[in-house]
Amino acid sequence: MQKLPFGFTSKEIIDQGRTSRENIDAVKQWLSSVDSAIIPRVQDELVVIFLLSCDNDLPLAQHTITMYYKCKRNSPDIFDNREMDRADLKKAMNSIHMCSLPVRTDENYAIHHFKLNDTNYLNFDLVPVMKLSYMLLDITQEKDLPRGLVVIIDCKGVGLMHLTRMKIGPMRRYFQFLQEGFPIQMKVIHIINAVYFFDKFLNVVKLCTKSELMEMIKVHPPSAEPEKLFALVPKKCWPEDYGGDLPSTEILHEKAVEQFEEKQEFWRLEQEIRCKNSD
Repeated sequence: MQKLPFGFTSKEIIDQGRTSRENIDAVKQWLSSVDSAIIPRVQDELVVIFLLSCDNDLPLAQHTITMYYKCKRNSPDIFDNREMDRADLKKAMNSIHMCSLPVRTDENYAIHHFKLNDTNYLNFDLVPVMKLSYMLLDITQEKDLPRGLVVIIDCKGVGLMHLTRMKIGPMRRYFQFLQEGFPIQMKVIHIINAVYFFDKFLNVVKLCTKSELMEMIKVHPPSAEPEKLFALVPKKCWPEDYGGDLPSTEILHEKAVEQFEEKQEFWRLEQEIRCKNSD
């Protein structure tokens, strides 16, 4: 069986007391009964990721694995062809600066930060941005598995015309994965520098999501003082642009670009394993 390269082993996670060999074997026993054309044979490290995302709830882990592969199969525009030399991904990486912050919260929650770089709405293309946001999770889960995910979205520079770039079909499929197949526990989504018409964005999102996810979205007005931001996540987790201890968002984004480039073989192999028997 082909295996994806991870910077951790299942034994390490077991030794940390975060899951058990029995749980892993139970999931693999279930997987052996599933058509490999629907769900490929999953290595132990991936099983661990799913178990942790579900607090070791075996039925929930089975459902999450099923939806993980179903959503990916139904959305090749979001999950396939993740080559960083693609023109659409290059454009998306310029329009949105994003990163998995190098410092986590005290609870070992990873933080994904997104900020508009190019404010021209004509250069904003939703689907490749969605693709990149899920690629960022693979970078976060490469090693030292976090206990959850916090997302920070800075809306500074977003204009009303960005609404015209929303695409309901892809958004529905994106949020279905986020709600049912997402292999990490989402803790909160902080929207900072929310524009005055942000309720219109939320109304679009509501068309695609369940109430549980909507309750995780916390909206914060523009020009929040650093102290208020530090109440959301610690000062050590903020870039210097926001008065935090980390390098600037520009530097962190450049690091993310390097991480995306280094991850190319992982995504090529992941797609090969996932799609091998699905045709």
